[in-house]
Amino acid sequence: MQAGLNAIGIYPTYDECELLITRYDKSGDRRLSIAEFEQMFLAKDAYYGQMVARRPSNFVPRVIRRDDVFLPNTALEFQSMWRTHIRCENAAESLRQRLASKPGFNAYEAFNSLDLNCDGSISTIELRRMIESRGYFVGQKELEQVVDKMDRNRNGRVDFGEFAEEVRTKSPVRR
Repeated sequence: MQAGLNAIGIYPTYDECELLITRYDKSGDRRLSIAEFEQMFLAKDAYYGQMVARRPSNFVPRVIRRDDVFLPNTALEFQSMWRTHIRCENAAESLRQRLASKPGFNAYEAFNSLDLNCDGSISTIELRRMIESRGYFVGQKELEQVVDKMDRNRNGRVDFGEFAEEVRTKSPVRR
């Protein structure tokens, strides 16, 4: 991943690549399949996701830069998307590291504070109530995306195992 990104002008560290692979590698083989890669970049909206998925490949086996298959503006947007993705994963990992360093933080208690109806899972409604009680207002689509990011078994709800996996650090402790 690092060499491929370097070839298109993006220079992430080894740890940043590890964070991305840890986040999206569902099979545990430390490699991203095309389906896992699509989870990283395709729109969550089914209509737009299918629009991109239906497009044929424009891969040409010749010696060119890897991103020369894009128009210049598209190449810049692609690079920007990678940089944003890396920046967001770094920010999320920094938060996980800070939570892990707090002696008073307990993932089980945090989960229970979100599970308002005590059914063992967090729904979008429960997440909305918590966020709005803090003075922030988000749309239904954003809530669904947050739940979708943590929901490994795709049942539309976040159980404790999924929640704990999300708040657990993914890389060694940063200094």
